Amino acid sequence: MKLSIITVNKNNAAGLEKTAQSVVTQTFSDFEYIVIDGGSDDGSIDVIRKYADKITYWVSKPDAGIYNAMNKGIKQAHGDFCLFLNSGDCLIEAETLKNVFDEITGLAEAGIYYSDVITTDGSKIIYPKDVTVYSLLRNGSINHQNILIRRSLFFCHGMYNERYKIISDYEFCLKEIWIYKTRFVHLKTMITLYDMSGISSTTDYNHETSNMLYDMFIDLVDAMPVFREFRNSIYYDIVTKYGNSKPLNIFLKIYRFFIKKWRLLQKKLRKMGYFRR
Repeated sequence: MKLSIITVNKNNAAGLEKTAQSVVTQTFSDFEYIVIDGGSDDGSIDVIRKYADKITYWVSKPDAGIYNAMNKGIKQAHGDFCLFLNSGDCLIEAETLKNVFDEITGLAEAGIYYSDVITTDGSKIIYPKDVTVYSLLRNGSINHQNILIRRSLFFCHGMYNERYKIISDYEFCLKEIWIYKTRFVHLKTMITLYDMSGISSTTDYNHETSNMLYDMFIDLVDAMPVFREFRNSIYYDIVTKYGNSKPLNIFLKIYRFFIKKWRLLQKKLRKMGYFRR
C-alpha cells in the first residue's frame, strides 16, 4: 500500500465532512483512510459513519492532544507514506493523489516529499526547492498537510513529540534534516487546500518554538566554549599547518576531555565561592 491518509478531528463535523469528501472522491485508490476522533459530541461521529465503508480504521476516544492523536493514527497505518489531512483540510482535486504519485515515480527516492500549499483564504505558501536547516529556521515549518512522510521514519527515529501542543511537526522536520540527514524532495503537484482556521494558524506558538529549538541545539550551544578554547589552542595551529591525522585526533579527544572536566570544576568552585561571576 502506497499511502495512509490520517485525519485527526475533534468537534469539527463540518470540517470533517469536507475532508472526508475530498478523500473518498480520489481517482487514485492505493491508500487507506484512518480517522482519529477525540471523543467529539457535535455530530462528527455521524459524519464518520456516513463514510464508514470508505474508512479503513476509526476510533472516537478522548486523547492527550493533536500529536497524541496523530501518533495513534501512525500506529494503525500500513502505507509506505503517511499524509496528515486533519479536519477542514482538503485534497485540491479528485486527481491530486494520482498526480502526486505519477510525479514521485520519476523523482529520486526520498524520506519526505512536500509541495507548496494553497490556503483557504486564496493565498499560496511557497517553500524552498531545497530544504535545509537554515531554511527551516528562517521560514518555519512546512505544513504537515502537504507532506508525504515515509512511515518507517516514525518507527526508526521516533513519533511526534507529545510534549508540545502545536510545533511537534516542526521539530520532526528539523530533526530529520539536522540529525538524520533525510532527503526532502519538492513536488510540483500541490496537495492540499490548507484550512487557516486550525489551531496552528490561530495560536501564538513562539514560546513553544523557543523551547524546542533550545532543547534541540543545546549540545551545539554547550560545544561552543570548547570550540573557542580549541581555536585558541596549540592544537588548532597544528591542525591548520599540518593537517589532520589519527594521532592528532587522539590528542584532540584528550584535550576536549580535560577542557570539559575543567569547566565542570570551575562550575563547582564558583558555587563554593572561589570565583566571582
